[in-house]
Amino acid sequence: MTKAVGGRKVMSVVSQFSPVPFEDQPILDFYNPEAAAFQSQLGEYVPRRIETLMEQAAAGSGKKPFLTTALPNGASATLTFAEVDRHSANLARYLREELKLQKGDVVALQAPNCISNVLAMLGVLRAGLVLTNINPLYTAHETRRQLRDAEVKVLITSSLFPDVAEEAVVGTGIVSVISLSLTDFFSPLKKTVMDFLLQHVKKMGRPLKIHNVPMADALKRGAAHDTPMSLYAKDRDANEDAIFQYSGGTTGISKGVRLTEAGVVTNVEQFASLSPHMIDAPSQTMLLVLPVYHVFGLFSSIIALRNAAHLVLVPSPKPLSNLKAAFRKFRPNAFPGVSTLFAKLMDEAWFYENPPQLTLTISGAMGLNPEVRKQWIGLTGSSVIEGYGMTETTTLISVNPPDTRTRAGSVGMPLPGTAVSILRDDGSFAGPGETGEIVVAGPQVMAGYLGRPETTAAAFHVGWMKTGDVGYLDDDGFLYLVDRIKDMLLVGGFNVFPNEVDAVLATHPGIAEAAVAGVPDGNMGDTMHAFIVRGDPDLTAAEVMAHCASCLTAYKRPRKVHFVDELPKSPIGKVVRRELRAQVKAAAGD
Repeated sequence: MTKAVGGRKVMSVVSQFSPVPFEDQPILDFYNPEAAAFQSQLGEYVPRRIETLMEQAAAGSGKKPFLTTALPNGASATLTFAEVDRHSANLARYLREELKLQKGDVVALQAPNCISNVLAMLGVLRAGLVLTNINPLYTAHETRRQLRDAEVKVLITSSLFPDVAEEAVVGTGIVSVISLSLTDFFSPLKKTVMDFLLQHVKKMGRPLKIHNVPMADALKRGAAHDTPMSLYAKDRDANEDAIFQYSGGTTGISKGVRLTEAGVVTNVEQFASLSPHMIDAPSQTMLLVLPVYHVFGLFSSIIALRNAAHLVLVPSPKPLSNLKAAFRKFRPNAFPGVSTLFAKLMDEAWFYENPPQLTLTISGAMGLNPEVRKQWIGLTGSSVIEGYGMTETTTLISVNPPDTRTRAGSVGMPLPGTAVSILRDDGSFAGPGETGEIVVAGPQVMAGYLGRPETTAAAFHVGWMKTGDVGYLDDDGFLYLVDRIKDMLLVGGFNVFPNEVDAVLATHPGIAEAAVAGVPDGNMGDTMHAFIVRGDPDLTAAEVMAHCASCLTAYKRPRKVHFVDELPKSPIGKVVRRELRAQVKAAAGD
C-alpha cells in the first residue's frame, strides 16, 4: 500500500470493483496523482440503471410489499413492487407527455417520508429528468432560493406545508405544481378520516390555494399514455446529470451537487459488494426514518429497490414515540441511522424493554460513538456497517468492514473501485500515518457543482476530489478522520454552513455584526453559538432566536446567543471562529 516516489514513501489505497464479497477484493499497491489512471481497474463494468432495478424488482418480486407509509397511530398503507412500477411509470409519462418536460428539465421534490415521496423520486428518474430534493422543513426563503438556483420547472410538494409552497413559487420558473399527501394510497375511508384528523385536529396542512394537480390525478392522466419507459431511460446517458443534491460541502452557502445515475447505482453496488450475505438477504424489511430528501435516505431507498426489500417509511421520528408502532407492527431487520438516533432510541423505555432483533444496521452521516455502537449491538444483536462519505461522493467513500477487521476509531477501507489518498499542504501526497486532507477518486464522485465552474475546479486536485476533511491512512489502508478543515458544523447528522446563518443574522436591524461557531457536544455533534454585536442596545436573545426561526429550519438555528463588544478578526478582517469556540470553552471551564 506504500510506494517509494522521489526517495520518500507516499500512500494511496485503491479497491478494485467487482460484484464479489469485500473479503476477496485486493488492495492494490498504487500511486498516481492523475487519479483517472485507476479507472482502468474498473474494466468493462457498466452500471445498471434505475429503470433496470425497477424492472427486475417488479418481475421477481411483483406481489411482495415494497413501500409502506407507517403513521404514529399504527395506521399504514402499502404498495407492492408491481404497483410502484406501474404508478411511477405513469408519473413519468405525466411529466413527459402531459407537462411536456424535456431532457435536462428539473423537478423538485419537497415532502416528508411517505409512499408518494419515493414513488415521485422514482418517477422523475425513470422519466429521464433531473431530480432535486428540498428539505420539507425549509422556510419559503430557503425553498425559493433552491428553486431558482436549480431552475426548477415542476414542484412536487406536500399538502402539509402549503404556506411554504405558496410563497416559495413566487418569482420562480415553476410552471406546474403536483401535490401529494401522507394519506395517498390509503383506502378511501381511512384517507378521509386521516385527512380530517391531520387538518382539523392536529392543524397540519390544508389544500393548496395555488393551482396544483393532486398525485392521484397526475397518475390517472399519465396512465392514458403507453410510452415505454425504455425510451425515457435511453434519452439520458447514465453519466449525465440525474440529481442536483444540495450541499455546502465544507464552506459557503448550499450548492447543487451534480450526481449521475451511474454514480448512484454504482455506489449502491460498491456498498452491496462488501457483505452480500447480509445486504442480499431475502425478505428484508428496512425501517427508514432518515429523511429521503437527504442523500443518506435516498441511498437507503435505492438499496431497498435493488434488494427487493420492504421499505417502511416513517414521516417523522420526532418524538421518538412516533416509531413505536412501526417497530412493533413491521418488525424490521434492517435499520439505517445515525449515532444520535441510536443513542436516543436506547433511552426510550418502550424501545429498551422490547428491542427489535436486527440483522443489519447502517450507520452514517456522522461518526458512530464507540460506546453507542457497543450498546446497540448488545441490545439489538445487529451487525453494524459504518460508512464515511459526503454528498459530493453520492454517499459513500469508505466502510468499516462488518466483521473482525473492524477497527475502532477508523472509518474503514475505501469502497471497491474507489481511490483514497492524503494530500499535503504543498500539493504532494503523504505517506502512511501522515496527516493531511483526504482526497478521493471513483465512479461515485460528483460531476461538479451546479453553475459554479470555479468552485468545481477548486474542489479537485489533478483529478482527485478534495473532501475538506483531515485524516490519515495507516499501513493497512484503513482511513482515520482527524478534523474538518473549514468551519462547517455537523448538527444531528446534518451539515450547517455558518456563512448562511451569519447572513440571516445580519439582516436583523438590531444587529451590527454577527457570527456563529460550533462547539463539539459529544454524541450530538456540534452546538451552534451565535455571537452578536448589538446595534440596538435593547436587543434580546429571544428576538434573535425569533428572527432565525423565521428564516431558518430548526437544525440551522443557534442554540445559544452571546452578546459581545466585538468579534475576533484576522488582519484581513475575517472573523476567526476558532477564537469564538475558545471563548465558549473558557467560559465552561474546559
